[in-house]
Amino acid sequence: MERPIDQIKKAEEAIRELTNASAELRKQVDAACAQNPEETAELMKAAAAFEKEVQRIKEYLQQWRQSIQ
Repeated sequence: MERPIDQIKKAEEAIRELTNASAELRKQVDAACAQNPEETAELMKAAAAFEKEVQRIKEYLQQWRQSIQ
């Protein structure tokens, strides 16, 4: 059975990947919006919501890490 700290480390690696994906998504959405601003408003909202959710998960992971130390 994995120790909680090992689970946290795996989750932190996953959140780093999500953070990178979120940044790439924002970059691609920004490029698309520059070309078609009327058609991409929903993409902007979705990208912002994704970034916000990734940040929320990251904060929960930090709290979890602190609680077991």
